[in-house]
Amino acid sequence: MRNAQVSNSAFEILGQARAFRLAAYMLFIIAAYIISFCNSNSYVAIHDRAMLAAANYKRSEIALLEAIIEVESRQVYFQLEITSLFQYCVEILNLSRHAAYDFITVMRKSVEVPAMLEAIRGGKTTVSKARKVCSVINVRNAKEWLELAEHCSTRIVEKAVAMANPRAAIVETAKYVSADTLELKFAVSEEWIELLDDVKDLMSQKSKRAVSTEEALFTLMNEYKRKRDSQPAASQVTPFTDHMQVVESSPLIETQSETRYEVESNSSPNQPRRYIPAATLNKLALRDEGKCSFVDRHGKRCGSKRWVQIHHVEHFAAGGSHSIDNLQTLCWAHHAMMHRN
Repeated sequence: MRNAQVSNSAFEILGQARAFRLAAYMLFIIAAYIISFCNSNSYVAIHDRAMLAAANYKRSEIALLEAIIEVESRQVYFQLEITSLFQYCVEILNLSRHAAYDFITVMRKSVEVPAMLEAIRGGKTTVSKARKVCSVINVRNAKEWLELAEHCSTRIVEKAVAMANPRAAIVETAKYVSADTLELKFAVSEEWIELLDDVKDLMSQKSKRAVSTEEALFTLMNEYKRKRDSQPAASQVTPFTDHMQVVESSPLIETQSETRYEVESNSSPNQPRRYIPAATLNKLALRDEGKCSFVDRHGKRCGSKRWVQIHHVEHFAAGGSHSIDNLQTLCWAHHAMMHRN
């Protein structure tokens, strides 16, 4: 009987010891978790994470700038049927319009001022800060402006730029202030304001009431559009005769012989003439409405009306004719893309 009691006591002591060890182990785990949690959420740990994230952001910004430089140098966007680097940055890279503008402006200025790109690569300044000085920096003053961007705040840099180039301090913008109203902001000269006041006076005199700046500009734009963008009649050639000079001076395709509509002075009389008949030009203008007729792989038409040019589907040099079916209205970018392909 006595031995049984001793045995039971031993088992109880052993069970208590095991329970104590388990409780101690659990307390150790909880304490370690609490210590780890406190350490990871201490101001030192949070600061370290913020510093690491900032360093990664700067490296990513430099890598993105390098990538955009390469995209532009090889004009990769043309292979994706995109006409501009800005469109590529916004639609393909999903950058904001503001960020795309910053990167492209800095990239192009870096071609003129290589020291700017080196400063960004070296971490001395950022893309956004470098963009602030793009309107005033050049090869001669690059050292001073880059040192200012490196050591001073963005606010001080903006003030210095405004003093050196007051017009650059005002960036042309249009932003929504309500569902259907935008605020337009841009810099103008004193002569521009005087001319606007004269126009408003004339309009006010005619309408017998005060005409606002918005109404005056809207009326002028409507009138210009009505005169310059009207549907051409059968005898009109205006939509394309106005653009021939643009085609001739286009930097991207000026070497393409197809863009010359008139026969060269030293050409043989037996060679086919490059002159496109006025009747054909009118038919083309009516068919394409003076807009770029390029359709991308998604079935979306470009529709641009700026700097449009005439493209021969079968190149004129290869025997292509001036028939309406062999002609196409293209903006300069899509025209250049066609010749690259």
